[in-house]
Amino acid sequence: MMNTGDIGTLDSVHSETVDALVAYLTDCQFRESQLTVGNLVMAVEAVYEPHPRFWRDFSLTCVVDAIARVFPDRKPSESKAPRRSAKSLMRDLEEILKLNAFDEANAEMLGALPTHKRPADRTAAADWICAEYRRKGQMTESMVAQIEGKRCGDAALEVLKCIENARAGKPFERIGTAVAHWYRESVVKQRMERPVL
Repeated sequence: MMNTGDIGTLDSVHSETVDALVAYLTDCQFRESQLTVGNLVMAVEAVYEPHPRFWRDFSLTCVVDAIARVFPDRKPSESKAPRRSAKSLMRDLEEILKLNAFDEANAEMLGALPTHKRPADRTAAADWICAEYRRKGQMTESMVAQIEGKRCGDAALEVLKCIENARAGKPFERIGTAVAHWYRESVVKQRMERPVL
């Protein structure tokens, strides 16, 4: 059972995350018609914090709340994108968030190994992750780990490197986070360079 201090902390984290998402969507000047999975993934990547449970603790309601603040007149059932409902958009985003959480859990497993026993490359990491799930009898996770040519090895190593560098005070961004930051900076710079009429 959670105590009131834990609930207050979760509310604070949720509020800060929503504020950061609102700032990103606003800075990037996204219009309602531009609420696509790709743009929402960029927004989520922009607020990523390199700590061990970020993706597993991230709530889709943060995105929903941010969208509601940026587009207060938007109805959840409406979508400007052709043949694309808000429900479908959120379902697709949720799948990406689940995959990020899976990569994070895999990174945690790798991080629990002594450094000298860790797989050194993405293929070895993917093989180790798959074998570990099979050893634990987690066949669903093992199958997910084998999707897309065992991409899980590369993703887990990237998350692990990001978290370990953050702990050591060294800068390191996920590729998605770097792209999201670059996009925001480009839009803001372009806006600043426009002549005032």
